[in-house]
Amino acid sequence: MAKKIDQTLAGKLRQESKRTKDDAYPEGARGTRPNRSKVYSVRLSDQEEDQIQKLAKSKHLPPSTLVRSWILERLDLEQSSR
Repeated sequence: MAKKIDQTLAGKLRQESKRTKDDAYPEGARGTRPNRSKVYSVRLSDQEEDQIQKLAKSKHLPPSTLVRSWILERLDLEQSSR
């Protein structure tokens, strides 16, 4: 369900993100991936990989995020069809 975003707040957050994007992380900070501990390796042709790269770039997403979203969408579809 989409919720309406305060455009003023969104603008401020966007400016802060741009201003601080190259800053170092604070001392002791660690990146985490909650509930994302499993990795799948998938073999693709060069052409398939290139298509994914181009599509991800057009959507301003990392390729892994795009592919993960496809997997999760399909899992939802399969689950709802049962």
